[in-house]
Amino acid sequence: MNPYMTQTPNANDVALVESIVSQRLKGSILWMVDTPRLTLGIGVATLMNPSWARFAASNFNILLIAEVAVVFLFSMRTYKANVMSLYAMFFIYSALNGVTLSLVSLAYGIMEATVPALIGALAFFVAFSIVGLTTKKNLAGLTPYLVAAIFGMIIVSLVFMAASYFSIPYLSSISYSTISLILGYVGVVVFSIFTAVDINMIKNSVTQLALSEDETILDRIEIAGALSLYLDFINLFLSLLRIFGNRR
Repeated sequence: MNPYMTQTPNANDVALVESIVSQRLKGSILWMVDTPRLTLGIGVATLMNPSWARFAASNFNILLIAEVAVVFLFSMRTYKANVMSLYAMFFIYSALNGVTLSLVSLAYGIMEATVPALIGALAFFVAFSIVGLTTKKNLAGLTPYLVAAIFGMIIVSLVFMAASYFSIPYLSSISYSTISLILGYVGVVVFSIFTAVDINMIKNSVTQLALSEDETILDRIEIAGALSLYLDFINLFLSLLRIFGNRR
């Protein structure tokens, strides 16, 4: 039984739970730190290798579909697949991201947009991670609103892309770069809050299951949490890339 779920928690159990929570949070954060390094390494290698860059450019849409497929498979198999399979999927997704993001970064400009966006994403990520870790509140209630905001961003983006393609009156007169800039600012807000929510959710989930006899449950929470944090960071980076890219 979790000591936090009883009226008179045992001091030793509470200390044990806090130790396990700290350990698992550290594990998620370390995974989240290591995978962007892999993404960055693959990205640099892609830009420095002309044959890799040509392959990425000619198969860009296929690579994007593969990324979505890996994340979808990970989500569907989080509590069913072997833990090592989850680690493998995370690494594959990170590597694919390195290839695609290298081309996106090149298109926006490395020094003009990519470097400032990377620094900004790191700053927002760290700040809101601290919020999620230190707050006493359960932030899970914000998730439906954040998901709704993401769907809203996707719909707005698709509508204006269609308006531009089909020359729909009024809508087509609004510059897509303006819409992209607005979506960039909204994305920074949404994914900053999502960072706090996700790290708060890892902490709360581990707290509830810390004394579980099945260690693999905690392993799954740790790796799934790491992927959520990685996605938050990447989306923060892409949102800031839109903002800095529009200033070129």
